[in-house]
Amino acid sequence: MSYIRDFGRWMRIHRDPNAHILGNEWKAGIVHSTPYLMSSTDIEAFFTAAGTVPAHSPWAWQATAFFLLMHSAGLRTREAKQLMVADVDFNDHSVMIAATKTGRDRKLPITDDVMSILRTCHRRSHSQFPNREHFFVSSTGARLSPATIGVMFNRIWDHAGLPRPATGPRPRPCDFRHHFAYANIERWMRDGTDVNTMLPYLSAYMGHAGIDSTLYYVHTSPDFMAAYSGLARKTANMVIREAGTR
Repeated sequence: MSYIRDFGRWMRIHRDPNAHILGNEWKAGIVHSTPYLMSSTDIEAFFTAAGTVPAHSPWAWQATAFFLLMHSAGLRTREAKQLMVADVDFNDHSVMIAATKTGRDRKLPITDDVMSILRTCHRRSHSQFPNREHFFVSSTGARLSPATIGVMFNRIWDHAGLPRPATGPRPRPCDFRHHFAYANIERWMRDGTDVNTMLPYLSAYMGHAGIDSTLYYVHTSPDFMAAYSGLARKTANMVIREAGTR
């Protein structure tokens, strides 16, 4: 019925302004996919393989930069795909992520090591496509398609000799974002840092509308579950200042 509801919306926009649209009770619910929990060994093997994966396209030199940016900054796949050349500030060592779900841009600081890899990628891409607008491009210099990102991720994963589970969650590019979230929280817990204090900044950095969205990512970590039970309750009514927005 949700498909019929969407068809009614299409009809109202394109054909008949009086077309009937089914009520919200027929709206499809959001089903979150279960993330594949990458280990440090998986990630190390993946990026070792990314530098040597066979490719006859810009992926030959941009694969490491693309997935490393997702991994180190917790980006959504579409945020990395839509990144413009003008969004990368090599002097300020930051990237500007255009408004996505929250409707706000966010400026993210990037480490020197990651920025160095982005700079190398940019120089190579610029030599091939001097007029390109998007930072990561296809073989024609156009914006990447979602399908090619998944294909390249799988090619690198297999090139690294990493296992694919017969059942359960399968590894995907967006799992770098999951890893970014729970790895930071686990690190803060190990270091004795107050997670309640840091969580709003993690939420702002990842571009979440609220802390609840951040907690969705971190609850998937088995090592975090022991200390997780009270975190959502403590942060549910926190009033925090706006951070990291433009």
